[in-house]
Amino acid sequence: MPGVAKTKGARRPVKMTARAPAKPRTPAKPAPGRNPAAPAKALRRPAKALASPAKALASPAKALASPAKAPASPAKAPASPAKAPAPRATRTTTIIPVAARPALPAVALKPKRASAPSLPLPPPPPAPPPPRDELVAPRDIGRLLRYGESFGASKIDVRMLPLQLPVASGALAVADAAAPNSWRVFDRPVAAGLFRVMLSVARGTDKHGPTERLAAVVIHVGRPPIAKWTVAHHRGHKPPRSADALPRVPVASGWVVLIDASSGSPGVIPAPAPTGVAPVEVTLPDGRRALALPAGAGAFAAYWGVDAADKPVCLVLDLDVFTQKEWKAKPPASP
Repeated sequence: MPGVAKTKGARRPVKMTARAPAKPRTPAKPAPGRNPAAPAKALRRPAKALASPAKALASPAKALASPAKAPASPAKAPASPAKAPAPRATRTTTIIPVAARPALPAVALKPKRASAPSLPLPPPPPAPPPPRDELVAPRDIGRLLRYGESFGASKIDVRMLPLQLPVASGALAVADAAAPNSWRVFDRPVAAGLFRVMLSVARGTDKHGPTERLAAVVIHVGRPPIAKWTVAHHRGHKPPRSADALPRVPVASGWVVLIDASSGSPGVIPAPAPTGVAPVEVTLPDGRRALALPAGAGAFAAYWGVDAADKPVCLVLDLDVFTQKEWKAKPPASP
């Protein structure tokens, strides 16, 4: 419909064209899991947003009209004098002078007196044993300890015994089982302990068949290797000066006894009749244990095997079953 525009002094017709009606919007399908009423609420929010600018435009007009309506306020009372600020707490810092360290000398100065050590000094090492003036063995005693060593028609067989010889005093003694006057103590000391015993048996043949003779008994008192063989001296007797005067122990009963020398001679030691080469262990009334060996009648010498530091490794009691000729005989040639 045509309208009339109002202007000052004249009226001018204004043509107004009608707008085509807006097409209705098809509501979007709600996403799965959402509330279908949520799009309607979202459409209402733009209407509120469009109305808010009109309110914002009206607020300045109200602000301009407010001074005219408000009556003039009475003059304010003069401001009270400002309070003086409270004094701040002051912090006092005291500087303690530190004494300057004395300058170190360029060269270290030794104290006039020796200062005490912080830790006690370790004990000094034990003094080495004095060198022993023992005669070198006139024979190669090591041959008696080698299995299969030949002496003429006989060969050496070595056997370790299941028993051990206890020594608590650090000294070994030898004697005839039936003669207390034959008591001899070896001059070289040994460590206390239980010592292994080995037999050296000479095996041969005669017209009656195979034979066995006890050639030597070995008491192991240390660890090998053996550096040399020396003659075992007896305590309280003069040391020998030649191989013709070796210290020997006389045996007449057929049994020679090796024992700990702690309590001296035990007197007569009972022993059975000797049979074969098997030794017998005898327990004495004082608790010592003696090792009796079937040696036959004779006078026997003993030898020490010592290491490079002159410590005893073993004691060998030679029972003199081989003649001087058998000692010097060369072993038979192998086929």
